[in-house]
Amino acid sequence: MKENNEQGFRIPRVLLPAENVNLAKWACIACDQFTSQPDYWRAVERFVGNVPSTLHITLPEIYLEDERVEEHIADMKETMREYLETGVLRELPEGVVLTERHIGGKVRKGILLAMDLEQYDYRIENKPMLRATEQTVLSRIPPRVQIRRGAAVELPHVMLLMDDEKDSVIGPLHAQRSALPKLYDFDLMMDGGRIEGWLVDNPKLLGGLTEALTALPRRDNMMFCVGDGNHSLATAKAIWDEAKEKLSAEEREGHPLRYALCEVINLRDRAVEFMPIHRVLFGVNPAGCVQFLVERLREKGKNAKLVFGRWRSEIEHDGTYQIPFLYHDGAGRIIIEDPKHPLAVGEVQEAFEEYIGENPSARLDYIHGDEAFLELSREYDNIGFYFEALDKAEFFDLIVKCGVLPKKTFSLGEAEEKRYYLEGRLLAPYAKEEGPAEPEE
Repeated sequence: MKENNEQGFRIPRVLLPAENVNLAKWACIACDQFTSQPDYWRAVERFVGNVPSTLHITLPEIYLEDERVEEHIADMKETMREYLETGVLRELPEGVVLTERHIGGKVRKGILLAMDLEQYDYRIENKPMLRATEQTVLSRIPPRVQIRRGAAVELPHVMLLMDDEKDSVIGPLHAQRSALPKLYDFDLMMDGGRIEGWLVDNPKLLGGLTEALTALPRRDNMMFCVGDGNHSLATAKAIWDEAKEKLSAEEREGHPLRYALCEVINLRDRAVEFMPIHRVLFGVNPAGCVQFLVERLREKGKNAKLVFGRWRSEIEHDGTYQIPFLYHDGAGRIIIEDPKHPLAVGEVQEAFEEYIGENPSARLDYIHGDEAFLELSREYDNIGFYFEALDKAEFFDLIVKCGVLPKKTFSLGEAEEKRYYLEGRLLAPYAKEEGPAEPEE
């Protein structure tokens, strides 16, 4: 792979399934979706069956607490090696994959690059070029480290954002897509829309791409930020930090673990929409839960009050923060006057976590999409809290202002619009099975 470490990326050699693989069954949605909806994943399992699929070489997070999780992980890694040995996966010539995702009447464009993990850090005080956008929860990294360590292949669902006002990076490639080799064009399972992909391996086009990326503006040294998959990127970083300690400077330069395959999209793309991520608490007394939250907010010096009434998701912008809530036989909203944090979720996230800490039988989950929110919130012993979407026009400036956002603050589109596992990258020459790695605090 050609590299441009100064700008934080390399041109990869991408893995794709062989021509005889059914791509509709191969490509599955990101593992961190539908984490409270087992029916979704059961439907995927029925649809896929035993044919080659990324379902067999990734681990949906809904199964992370399964008592057989270690067996599942071992099976995944063995299946990866089997796919490589039997030709299910093939390596393309060095080049960038140009993607076009059609869903909900929108077309989202992207490119796949191997991003340099030396330029990424979830500790934003280090002002990395590739920056985390949301708080990284260190307890969520070790299980993912177990999955990545020793894996022969990486399959990305990470999406990075760049602020390219003139569309100088992806635009020229997209304009010439009819002259590029077509890699795939098919309908994604489970209402995921349609996806097309082309290989960009022409040296002139790749040179223009590099020049355009080099010319992108930086804010506080930030040129790329994570739109989706922050914990996956933090996991790749933890594995690389572990591996590089045993390598010479020369070996570090070309090591595949130094890089993570990511899709880069333009914040200015009209199809890029920020959707909110709602909170649902399971196994709670709803009225007691919301009362706890308001009392805890008051203890923290916040001017918070509790108002019960009919369900209404519309939020008035009158200088207060209004957080609508819903449960099986009630609704209302928490109102915070004179808020200090730039975002409503920033005022209350800590209180949610404190409630869970003091109520071990309760569980907090992060829900994408209004339909799933309404369905789960109305179940007995649940309560849901509704949040608005971020304004994408202010996003990069907000990252500089806040440092990092509270965890699970935003989503790039609805759950069905998330990235599907499709392309991969080879890690096999450096696969290993050793003890766990812990990221630095």
